[in-house]
Amino acid sequence: MTGFTHVINVVDKYVAPFAHKVSSQRHINAIKDGFVGTMPFLIVGSLLLVLAFPPGDGNFFLDGWSSLVEALGRANILAAFQVSMGIFSLYAAFTIGFSLAESYKLRPLNTGLLSLFTFLLAAAPVQVVEGVGGVIPTAQMGGTGAFTAILAGLFAPELQRFLRDHNIRLKMPDAVPEKISASFDLLIPVLFISIIVTAINVGLGTYDLSIPTAITEMFKPLVSASDSFIACLLAVIMIQLLWFGGIHGGSVVITGILFPILMINLADNQEALAAGLELPKILVNPVFDFFIFVGGAGGTWGFVVLMMRSKATHLRTIGKMSIIPSSFNINEPVIFGAPIVMNVNYFIPWLLAPIVNTCIVWSAFKFDLVSKVIALPPWTMPAPIGAVMATNSGTAAVVVVLCVLISMAIYYPFFKMHEKELLEEERAAAQTESTNTASAKV
Repeated sequence: MTGFTHVINVVDKYVAPFAHKVSSQRHINAIKDGFVGTMPFLIVGSLLLVLAFPPGDGNFFLDGWSSLVEALGRANILAAFQVSMGIFSLYAAFTIGFSLAESYKLRPLNTGLLSLFTFLLAAAPVQVVEGVGGVIPTAQMGGTGAFTAILAGLFAPELQRFLRDHNIRLKMPDAVPEKISASFDLLIPVLFISIIVTAINVGLGTYDLSIPTAITEMFKPLVSASDSFIACLLAVIMIQLLWFGGIHGGSVVITGILFPILMINLADNQEALAAGLELPKILVNPVFDFFIFVGGAGGTWGFVVLMMRSKATHLRTIGKMSIIPSSFNINEPVIFGAPIVMNVNYFIPWLLAPIVNTCIVWSAFKFDLVSKVIALPPWTMPAPIGAVMATNSGTAAVVVVLCVLISMAIYYPFFKMHEKELLEEERAAAQTESTNTASAKV
């Protein structure tokens, strides 16, 4: 028990404060909020991709699905995908710039447009095609352009802030309406960005590179390393430790740090699917949302079921209150109600259950027992349904159920130990109340 206490003290003293600083840092928050703003486009686009590619044929349902796709035309179905998930980085550049501008008290709309301009100039300069005219290439607008979108979304507000702080601007007469004056404030930033980005692209062009391809080459080792069992396991452990210290681990690790890499992995799978090739990547958001963390961080859905049947009033009440939100992967009532946060009784299962789930899930994907992820359903989707939709594979539900059962088995002895403590407290409280009542009658 002393060892566990030492671990908890380390988390509380070192890990939690550092994570809090990271999660509250304005640039990290801008990236996180920016990506959150793109989620509707990602979700709808991903689901359309699933619709366009039935998982097979051989029964009435799948044959009907295939016939529907043929009748509608796959290209028509994918049209909405191309302007949602297909240009996700375009939206991300705007939303990241917008969010960072708000934190600096710049004009968010103007700054978001400036970030969008920066991204387009860096990643998708207009190309003239004979007989067609000007064409904007979209190759870097999907998940592959995520890092470029981040840099564009951060660079434009920082440049605008620098110019504002040094009073480098076109000063308009007081009689000019504010909105017109605000639009003229963008003239100098647009000029600076045009010169800087164009100069960088010209310089990189001598090496047959552009800004997005150079960034891709720079981060290629990181992206490759991210799609590994060790990377997945480390992410899971970090998420669990942060949550144990009371900090939203998923928000820090997945949304704040891993999201652009996960989007690149998803884009690689979607491109492979469209080309009829083998899907290359395992680690995408739904692996966490619907397989490893069934019911939320810690894989607590099975634990909630155990609590619902508890003899202890406290645990039974928390279980009944938590079952519905937990079914939609919202488990704050469990984490703070049981409680699990900073509770030494649950440290081992809290850490062990997701680790074991990670081993099971990774093996299932690695040995092709489950198709790899091709879509991004809402993370609040019930796990078996979300897993099937994300992979377009019925066997995904079997893996989810297996993870739930194993998590229940891991939580069970610690749950019983906690239940025993609470029952003793309830008996002592009841006995004290009975004694007080008897004394009052006398």
